[in-house]
Amino acid sequence: MSEKTLSLFWLGMRSGIPVVFGYVPVGIAYGVSALQAGFSPFETVLMSMMVYSGSGQVLGVSMTAQHAGLTAIFIATFLINFRYFIMSACIFSRLPKLRSLGRIIASWFVVDETFAIFTTAPENKAKLPYLVGIIALTYSSWVLGAVIGVVAHSILPEWISAGLGIALYALFIAIVVPGCRRNAKILLIVLATAISCTLLSLVIDGSWAIVISTLVWAALGAFFIKDLGLQDNKDQDKQNSVEKSPSLGQDVE
Repeated sequence: MSEKTLSLFWLGMRSGIPVVFGYVPVGIAYGVSALQAGFSPFETVLMSMMVYSGSGQVLGVSMTAQHAGLTAIFIATFLINFRYFIMSACIFSRLPKLRSLGRIIASWFVVDETFAIFTTAPENKAKLPYLVGIIALTYSSWVLGAVIGVVAHSILPEWISAGLGIALYALFIAIVVPGCRRNAKILLIVLATAISCTLLSLVIDGSWAIVISTLVWAALGAFFIKDLGLQDNKDQDKQNSVEKSPSLGQDVE
């Protein structure tokens, strides 16, 4: 291994350090919740290793606790993780020489944080060793969090363990709230999905209520807010042109 490759690897690990502080607590909460849902310690850690998706694991645990069927869990998990197809494509566009087998393996480790760090890195850093460094630290910290959660469940008081389970719902809230605050249309879609799921769960199984509500309102939302990203880009371009205008800069001064 060359010195440059090793340097990029360690640089990738350093870039992933902030993610660790978020992964470990959530991983602990996942581990506790999985045990409460009926998973064994081995199954809890194995799921953390094999399903590298915090939202996917949380959804799987929640639906298992509601005695959902495997088909419903599979469909719901596929939908919530569908964004990783796009993220993987963006990452591999910066690694054109990476072979198909390498892409298949690397795509398994692509999550929101990996995508954000790698796609915003300068060109001189956006190399395979840098990506591997990010993945090595973030993936191991997520699994470590699950292991700590399994151990903590056996030694912590029951009321504390029960409280940790709430952290998983807080994770979903933290994902949704920023978008809702930024745009009223997104807030409307989220509320409509929640109401639809609640009403459907009165007449059909709760797990299928989640799947149907997600599919219907995600499709409607894609059409309803299709111009949002385009408008944001136009606003950003307009702002950049104003900042770069010499005459406007002189007026401000």
